[in-house]
Amino acid sequence: MKEVILKLYDKANEKNWKPWDLQSEMRKIYENVIAVGDDLSFTVKLENDVKAVNLESFGANRVKLHPFKTAWRFEKGFIAYEGKFLRISREIDKKLLSKILDVILPED
Repeated sequence: MKEVILKLYDKANEKNWKPWDLQSEMRKIYENVIAVGDDLSFTVKLENDVKAVNLESFGANRVKLHPFKTAWRFEKGFIAYEGKFLRISREIDKKLLSKILDVILPED
């Protein structure tokens, strides 16, 4: 699953998309792309719940991001999750995102 999410991240950063165009392109990669925001952040629905982990050790601050109960903002970008839903900002550093996914994604 990590590889799929990183492909989606790369797609979001290819160019300055219109949200609806990006969503269509992302669904070709992963059909469970739920939404793409105006900021080109994207939400996916996973097979299993995301592990609720404190991300302060990654340099994050906990924030509120409706409707997610758990959201973390970094120097650049954010990540939010609740249950099987995961929202990722395209502004987050890719290496950092990769490390976070190793921690929060359930084993397939």
